[in-house]
Amino acid sequence: MWKFEKNSYEPKTQILDESLFMVGNGYIGVRGCFEEGYPEGDSIRGTYINGLYDRVPMVHAEMAYGFPTVQDKQPRLLDTQTCAVYLDGEPAGLVEGRYQAYLRTLDYLKGETRRSYIFITKSGRKAQLCFKRLASFVEKNILVYRIEVQYEGVIELVSICDTNIENYSNPNDPRTGQSHTQLMKLMALSHEGEDVHVMMQTQNTSIKQATTVRHHVKTGLNSEMVHITKAGAIETHIQGKDHLVLDKICLFTDGLRNENIDMDIQPLLNKLKDSYDYDYFSNLQSQYLDEFWLKTGIEIEGASSDQSAIRYMQYQLLQSVGTDLNANISAKGLSGEGYEGHYFWDTEIYVLPVMLFNQPERAKTLLEYRYHILPQARLRAHELGHHKGAAYAWRTISGIECSGYFPAGTAQYHINSDIAYAFIQYYLYTGDLAFMASKGAEVIFETARIWLEIGHFHQGTFQIHNVTGPDEYTAIVNNNYYTNAMAKYHLMWANRFYNMLKNTTDIELLKQAEMLFEKIGITDDEAETMLKASDQMYFKFDENLRLYAQDDSFLSKPRWPFETADPSKKPLLLHYHPLTIYRHQVLKQADTVLAHFLLEQYAEPEFIKNAFDFYEELTTHDSSLSSCIYGIVASKCGLNQKAYAYFKESIVLDLEDTHHNTKDGLHMANMAGSILGVVAGFAGLRVTENGISIKSNLPKSWQKLKFKIEFRGRIIEIEIHHDGVDCKLIKGNPINIKVNDKWHLLKLDHDSYRGIVFDLDGVLTETSHAHYLAWKALAEGLNFSVPDALEDQVRGISRRAALDMVLAYSENALKYTEAEKEALATRKNEIYLEKIAHYTDRDLCDGARTLLDFLKNNGFKIALASASRNAPFLIKAMGIESYFDAVVNPQDIKKGKPAPDIFLKACELIDLNPSECIGVEDAYAGIESIKTAGLLPIGIGHMDTLYNSDIVMNDLNLLLSLLE
Repeated sequence: MWKFEKNSYEPKTQILDESLFMVGNGYIGVRGCFEEGYPEGDSIRGTYINGLYDRVPMVHAEMAYGFPTVQDKQPRLLDTQTCAVYLDGEPAGLVEGRYQAYLRTLDYLKGETRRSYIFITKSGRKAQLCFKRLASFVEKNILVYRIEVQYEGVIELVSICDTNIENYSNPNDPRTGQSHTQLMKLMALSHEGEDVHVMMQTQNTSIKQATTVRHHVKTGLNSEMVHITKAGAIETHIQGKDHLVLDKICLFTDGLRNENIDMDIQPLLNKLKDSYDYDYFSNLQSQYLDEFWLKTGIEIEGASSDQSAIRYMQYQLLQSVGTDLNANISAKGLSGEGYEGHYFWDTEIYVLPVMLFNQPERAKTLLEYRYHILPQARLRAHELGHHKGAAYAWRTISGIECSGYFPAGTAQYHINSDIAYAFIQYYLYTGDLAFMASKGAEVIFETARIWLEIGHFHQGTFQIHNVTGPDEYTAIVNNNYYTNAMAKYHLMWANRFYNMLKNTTDIELLKQAEMLFEKIGITDDEAETMLKASDQMYFKFDENLRLYAQDDSFLSKPRWPFETADPSKKPLLLHYHPLTIYRHQVLKQADTVLAHFLLEQYAEPEFIKNAFDFYEELTTHDSSLSSCIYGIVASKCGLNQKAYAYFKESIVLDLEDTHHNTKDGLHMANMAGSILGVVAGFAGLRVTENGISIKSNLPKSWQKLKFKIEFRGRIIEIEIHHDGVDCKLIKGNPINIKVNDKWHLLKLDHDSYRGIVFDLDGVLTETSHAHYLAWKALAEGLNFSVPDALEDQVRGISRRAALDMVLAYSENALKYTEAEKEALATRKNEIYLEKIAHYTDRDLCDGARTLLDFLKNNGFKIALASASRNAPFLIKAMGIESYFDAVVNPQDIKKGKPAPDIFLKACELIDLNPSECIGVEDAYAGIESIKTAGLLPIGIGHMDTLYNSDIVMNDLNLLLSLLE
C-alpha cells in the first residue's frame, strides 16, 4: 500500500500513465514518459517549472472594454528524459513479444518511480533494463534519472537534451491549450566534460531558464563519453560493456527566482559534487519522506484500496504544491498541460485546507503567493471599473486575468472570498496574527471592498447581482447563495480583523496595523459598513421546499431533461451551447451544497439536508470538483452509503480516468477533495473560532481511521473506530477539543495541574463596566470623551497604564505632571469604589462559587492575580475570601500585565511551578501574561478579543465541566 504499480504495458494507455507516474517536488515536474521512447502511440513529453510563464495574445471575435488581451501560459521545458538504449547496436524498447517481467512502480516511501523489464534481442539474448527517477524534495532544483542496463555485450546509451519542444494543444477541448505552442526559445547550448548546459528564454516575457545535465557514469569496465551537437540538441553517447549505470543529474533554475540567472546558477552547480549520485539524493528523499508520512499520514484499516488511493493522492499533492511565493498549484499540478498551467480557486477551497491539517508552513506559502500578486488584483479591479479594492483573476499564473469567457470566469467574484476564507482558516489553525497584520489583513480588506462596490443595500438587505457561483452551468445571476454566504463571512471577518488590529495591546502589531490602515485608507466607517453588509446579507429562501435557492431565478427555470437527453453527450459543456444550459435547472458541480459545507453555521441542518436532496438530482458532476463535496455533505447529513459512494467516485477519477482527460494531467483539486472527504467528511473535522471539533461517521467497511492535525503549535492524533473516538495530544500545550458534541481537555501524559490562578474582574465578577464608567466620568470631568471600545482596551491592565490610555483621547494629554496623574488615578478609583460599594455574593459570575467549591474539594491551590488594588475588598464583600490560598498585592509587582510578573508571583505564593498551574483571564493582556509566565492559559469571554488564547470559554460553568 506504499506503492502504485502496473505490471503490464499498453500503448493506448501510455499517455494516461505519463500523468499517473509523473515525478515532481513542487518546483519542477516531469511527466512519466519512457526514456527509451515508445514503439507506437501518443505522448505529451512534458517538463514544467511551477510559476514559470510566457504571455500570448488572447483574441476575441468581438472585443469589449476590460476583456484580457494577453494570457499566461505555462511553457514546456527542454526534454531531459530521453535516453535511448542500444545493445550491440540494436535499439531496446517495449516491442511486442520482445520483453518480459515488465513492472512500473511509484514508491511513496522512496519518492521515486522505477520501471524495469527484460528485453530480448533479435538474437535471443536477454538484457535487464531499469529506469529510475526522482525530483528531490530537499534540493528543489534537482531532478535525477538513473538508467541501468545489464547485458553480456556492448551497451550504448544516448542521452539527449532536446530544446526543440512545443506545448500540447487541442482546439476542440476548452480545458486544454488551443494555440501558441512554441513558448521557449534557445539562447545558448554547450557541453563541458560530463555536463550539458542549456539557456532558454520565454518568447514574450523574456524570463530566462537554465538547465545543466551532469552525466555521472558508473560501470565495472571502462566507458567512453562523447557529446554530439545537433540542431537545438546535444546527444551524449556513453558506451560500456556488461553492466552500465548512468545517473543524469539535472539542475533547473529560472529568472523568476534568480534575477541574475547567469551568475546565480554557479552556486547551484557547485552543489553537484562528484559524490552526489542517484543514491545520494535517494537517501535524502527517503529521510524526508519518513518525516513527511509520520506527520501527515492517513491510516485506514479495513479497506486496502481506499488506503492506497488516499496515499497516492497525498503524495501527488506533495509533488505539485508550490514551495515559494512565485508559485501555487495549478488545476493539473505539474503533471500536464491541461488548463495551461493556470491557478484557480481550487487552491484555496480544496488544496489549502488539506495543507492546513498538518502542513501549516506550506499553506502559508500558498497564501504568500496570493499576497505577492495583490498589486495585479488591484489593477484588475480598476479595469473592471471599481474605485478601490482588489479583484483576483479567475485563472492566472502571474496575477493577470487569463479567462476569456467572462460569464464563467471574471463573473465568479466569489474567488475574492475564497481567498479571504483561506487566510481566515490559516489564522484559525495557527493563531498567527503577525502574518495577518503583515499580509493577510491587507488581502482581506482589499478584497472585501469589492463587495461594497458590486453589492447594494435594498429594503433592509444587502444584495449582490450579476455574478456567477461555482456552478458554471448557471451564469450571471442575482444573489447566488454561495457567493452571498462567502461574502457575508468575508465581510464579517474583515470587520473583526480591523477591530482586532486597531484595539490590540501588542505594540508591534498596533504599529503594523496603523501603517496598513494609512496605506490603504481604510476607516472605522468603512469597517462598520462591511459589518452592516454582512449582517444584512440577503439569501433567497423557498418556504415550500424548505431550502435556500441557488439564486433568485434558479427555482423558476425548467428542469434539465435528464430522462430524455442523450447520456453520451457528457460533459454538457462539450455538446450544448452555454445559453441552452443556462436556461435550465442543471448544475455542473456543487454550489449551494458547497456553501453548506464551508459555512454550515448559516443554515439549519434540516435546510442543508433538503438542499442536498434537491440539488443532487440536478447535478451532473461534470466538474471533477463535485463528487467529493457531495460526499462530505452526505456524511454530515448521515447519508452513509451515499457518502461512501461519492468518496469512491472521487478516488478513482484519475486512477481509472473516469473523466477521460487525465492524459492532460491529474485533477489536483479532486485529489485534495478526496482527502477532505476522509478528514472533514468521515471524521467530521471542523476548525472554527470556537476551536476544534470532530463528529465521526466512519464507513462500515473501515475498521479504523487515524491521522494527525497540527493546531497552534500542537500535534493531535485522532483515531476513530466504530466504538468511538480517541484523541491524544502528542506535542504542545493542553487543548480543549469537542468530540461528538462533548468537550475534552487533551494534555500530555506528564501534565498534571495542581493550582489555579484567577484574575478577578470579568472572571469571578464583572466589574469591567464599572471601571469603564469610572474612566468615562473622569474624562467628562476633564472636558473630553472616550469611546465605548475603551472598556475592552483597559481590561486587565494597571490603573496607571489605563490612565495613560484614557488621557491619550485628550488634547491636553502631555500637560499633566506625574503628581497630577497620580491624583487623577486616585479620583478615578474613588468613583469606581462608589460604583462597587454595594457588591455582594449576588455579583459573582454565574458558576463561580460552584467552581471554587469543586477546586477546594479536589485539593487545588487557588490564587488571585488581579491588577486591581481593590481586589481584597471585593472578594471579602462577595464572601469568597476563604477560598484563596494567596492573593497577590499588585503593589509588589514591578511590571503589570502583559508582563508575567503577577502570575509568577502567584505561583510562588502557592509554592507551585507555573507548569503545574492554570491561569484564568478575560483580557488579551492577561492571557499574554499567563503564556509568558508558563501557565496553561484559559480565556473567559469571546474569541474576538481573546484570540491569543487557544482555550476560550463563554463562562465558568464550561470551565467546571472541563475540569470535571
